[in-house]
Amino acid sequence: MRYFKSFTSHILLIFLFFNSCEKNSYKLFTRLSPSETGVNFKNILKETKEFNVLTYGYLYNGGGVAVGDINNDGLTDIYFTGNMVGSRLYLNKGSFKFEEIAQEAGVFAEGNWNTGATMADVDGDGYLDIYVCKSAALDPERRKNQLFINNGDLTFKEMGKEYGVDDSGYTTQASFFDYDNDGDLDLYILNHSTQEYAGLGKISKHNKKRKNKNYSDKLLKNENGKFIDVSDDAGLISNVLGFGLGLAVSDLNNDGWLDIYISNDYNEQDYLYLNQGDGTFKESLADYIGHVSLYSMGSDVADINNDGFTDIMTLDMLPEHNYRIKMTSGPDNFEKLSYLSKNGFYHQTMRNMLHLNRGGNYFSEIGQFSGVSNTDWSWASLFTDLDNDGYKDLFITNGYKKDYTNMDFMNYVVQERINERKTNEKINLTDLIKKMPSTVEENYAYKNNGDLTFTKMNKLWGLDQKTLSNGAAYVDLDNDGDMDLVVNNIDEKAYIYRNNTEKLNQNNHLKIILKGTGKNKYGIGAKVKVTSGGMTQIQEQLNTRGYQSSVDFNLNFGIGKSMIIDHVEIIWPNQKRQLISEIQPNQKLTLYQEDAIVDVIRNDDPKKKLFEEVKNVEYSHKENNYNDFKREIMLPHMLSTLGPRLAIGDVNGDELEDVFIGGAKGTAGGLFLQTSLGSYLKSNKINLEQDALSEDMGALFFDADGDKDLDLYVVSGGNEFEKTDPALKDRLYINRGKGDFIKSKNNLPDFISSGSVVKAADYDNDGDKDLFVGGRILPNQYPYAPKSYLLNNNGQGIFKDVTQEIARGLQSIGMISDALWTDFNGDNQHDLILVGEWMPITLFENQNGKLKNVSKEIEGFKDSEGWWNAIAHADFDNDGDMDYVAGNFGLNSQLKTSVEYPVGIFAKDYDNNGSVDPILSCYDEGKNYPVFSKDDIQQQLTILKNRFVRYNEYAGLTIDQIFTPEELKDSKVLYAKNFETSYIENLGNSQFKIMPLPKESQLSPIYGLTTGDFNQDGHLDIVMGGNFTASRVKFGHYDSIKGICLLGNGSGQFTNLDASDSGLMVTGEIRDIQKIISSNGEEYLVFSRNNDTPKIYKPKLNY
Repeated sequence: MRYFKSFTSHILLIFLFFNSCEKNSYKLFTRLSPSETGVNFKNILKETKEFNVLTYGYLYNGGGVAVGDINNDGLTDIYFTGNMVGSRLYLNKGSFKFEEIAQEAGVFAEGNWNTGATMADVDGDGYLDIYVCKSAALDPERRKNQLFINNGDLTFKEMGKEYGVDDSGYTTQASFFDYDNDGDLDLYILNHSTQEYAGLGKISKHNKKRKNKNYSDKLLKNENGKFIDVSDDAGLISNVLGFGLGLAVSDLNNDGWLDIYISNDYNEQDYLYLNQGDGTFKESLADYIGHVSLYSMGSDVADINNDGFTDIMTLDMLPEHNYRIKMTSGPDNFEKLSYLSKNGFYHQTMRNMLHLNRGGNYFSEIGQFSGVSNTDWSWASLFTDLDNDGYKDLFITNGYKKDYTNMDFMNYVVQERINERKTNEKINLTDLIKKMPSTVEENYAYKNNGDLTFTKMNKLWGLDQKTLSNGAAYVDLDNDGDMDLVVNNIDEKAYIYRNNTEKLNQNNHLKIILKGTGKNKYGIGAKVKVTSGGMTQIQEQLNTRGYQSSVDFNLNFGIGKSMIIDHVEIIWPNQKRQLISEIQPNQKLTLYQEDAIVDVIRNDDPKKKLFEEVKNVEYSHKENNYNDFKREIMLPHMLSTLGPRLAIGDVNGDELEDVFIGGAKGTAGGLFLQTSLGSYLKSNKINLEQDALSEDMGALFFDADGDKDLDLYVVSGGNEFEKTDPALKDRLYINRGKGDFIKSKNNLPDFISSGSVVKAADYDNDGDKDLFVGGRILPNQYPYAPKSYLLNNNGQGIFKDVTQEIARGLQSIGMISDALWTDFNGDNQHDLILVGEWMPITLFENQNGKLKNVSKEIEGFKDSEGWWNAIAHADFDNDGDMDYVAGNFGLNSQLKTSVEYPVGIFAKDYDNNGSVDPILSCYDEGKNYPVFSKDDIQQQLTILKNRFVRYNEYAGLTIDQIFTPEELKDSKVLYAKNFETSYIENLGNSQFKIMPLPKESQLSPIYGLTTGDFNQDGHLDIVMGGNFTASRVKFGHYDSIKGICLLGNGSGQFTNLDASDSGLMVTGEIRDIQKIISSNGEEYLVFSRNNDTPKIYKPKLNY
């Protein structure tokens, strides 16, 4: 479900653009009619009883587009592939007039199922050849790919067999590039399996090892013009589960060797092949990418943020809006997800993925943050600068003629199968297929806003026609310096879109033509960097892109209003470098490889990083195997994986700080004593095994009994328990001296609560430490608030519950995640700030030893309800008062919220069966819908089964249409209006201002926070971490950060330090970050991770 947050700047941009268009009576694109262009190609598909979408699942995957100047006249020509019709070649005659010459040219390729096409100068004669891929046919002879060699006279000769490239697999696409840097073009052939291996029943470790050459991708090495299969030697994966639909080639880590990204449909994960520079590749997906698309289709690789590293886009099938989502969504199948994981399959979720390259170190998946994750049944993904402003925009094709994912149709088929068994009458497949609905949607166009976000521009750019589109290419057909679009449709004539940028915004450009040497005349694999106006863009000369298509060989760079290009740098495939300076815009610049004589010098010296990893604690947190969704079907996320927290302190009086790490249910936590050598030894003077059945959440070292040593308080929590389970009792371990602990018996009040946090302060100024203990959840009663406690210390470590008399309203304030004793009003008293799930930032002011909730009286916290996880304080702006940073859910999810359109939850026992029914809701196009699918909500609420039998009866219903007013009466309704991880500035005089922290901190939920001057510039910085994977299947993993360092400037402003500069590489799910003083007196940071070992980093003193 998509509800993109409105940013004022983006709205203004669209408003200005719209006005500009009105003045010029142009939109950015104009669709030219076939009568204008002469392009009449139509990919007509007809089903028969024997050959249809049920017998061949890729029937409606469509055809491709290849563009290139086949006759070297300076005009780019177009080749369309047809499935059931012959392919067509259109010669560009200028002014958007084309002549069709396929049959005369010998490239008609009729009689076979043509899929992808790419152009390349395979024989190195300076003329572009055409490679056409085949699939579908059962006869392998009819699946042999064809290579049409250009004769230089507008005719071609088919020579696939002679060159050794007539592969007879089920081929989607192919790409020519020089993987071994030997000066000639090699070939990667992307093949796919068949329907017998597409189902859930074929998911097994056995099939991951089972091979069939017709289904396997091929890497063919060019040996003096003959292509040799080196797939096995090169390290390619080969099994019957690969359904390759996307092929992208790029130097992803800037090491001078081209890497490969493969998008796989169905259950097999994508492949990331990193070139090892020795003729082999290493499949490295799990090392660099946290999760991928489930039904990966087309892809593209390009540098979307102009940081010099290329990013990866893969497409999937998730619709944009509520109705279509509900019509294609079945139950959240967590058991299937677990089964896939156990059988060696990777983390996959059905949506588009945009993988942001973090300096070649790893990728952060940001598609939902960027606003490009939901484009329905999508095929081609193409990044190019459509408006010449210097940032690459995004064009996506979509549509499917027979949507067998429609849930009503699927139910209809099931019922027909049942009837077939009863009556022995065979199903009429023709009638069945006729009943299958179509998905005919607009293609998508997104403007790159330059801040990792994109704005949908379909209508404003004139690209809002509803079609069944597949292959597509960007190309400058009229040589005016902007990229036009060519789209191959099903059952409709192909689209030619003229780009009107030069008429609308007067942005400047530079077109670059590369002239390579030897057998690589087009410089395929070259990397071009253009610097202008303080911005450096890169493009790679790799034309196979999108889906079954190849794009313009001429590289077009938009430079906005810049009137001079500072310099152009080219790194040729032979790793020679060329630099040209002070270039005028709006021209065609031809560059020759033979002029490049300077070797590329790569700095292999390790880059200075702010943090480095040091000796670790030998402890591994082991999360118990528990599925929250089995008991509480409609939880928005699991609640049983929120640990462990840390406690730091010198427990044995040796002036070295020690560390406690909490354990999950069934596994005891650990106390580790720091040695003078900086290592950590597990203490045998505390019996934590006796409480191993509890789940350790919060933890705190403090002097409970006034004997000058540190005692240990451990908060019990988790969601695996009944709410009255004794394992939810908190524990206090009394230090008897030198770190010898004994569990207290009567020091704490006898309460049971699933908590999260404990914090100590002398709130009543009587000389001892009192406690706040935050309640996190009521097991099996989400989202009702558990009890929280204010515990008063009698000075001897005996605590009394004084919540009701001292802090009225605190006991059931909400689902608390973190708390902070702090002086927020400057009166030198200990006030209390609370954050939590569905909670506003909540302030209790200390008024002479009593705590009063003043949240509504203090300016700045209205509408601050969020899914807050952590809070820390410091005087970041050096004005003498305490400011705050708070970790929130973030902006990289399907759940989009705002004050006007908040995410909500409606909770009540709606069916009177004794259990709470929490209904998560979200707005779409101004209406409030339940998030859950029909199957999920009816599994929880059986009373709804008779209200809507068909999916279309449920899909369009809002919350108040599903339930009657009487049923909604007395519901507990909570809203979250802010998901941004934030900086909270103390303005003084009881005024605060909440501001979002930099975008890099919004890419995952934040659970751990700490502050300090880590780069020693005199200003306070922030280190944070998070991630969360125990979410609903439909939402997938939130795992896009590996530790974040935000550098402060002393005025309350922060800048993200890139991963390649910070040195933080903390994978997994960070739950806490605490500072610890090492044995050599330096300050280190300890990161606790769920179901993993901790990590320890230290700031470098000489950074």
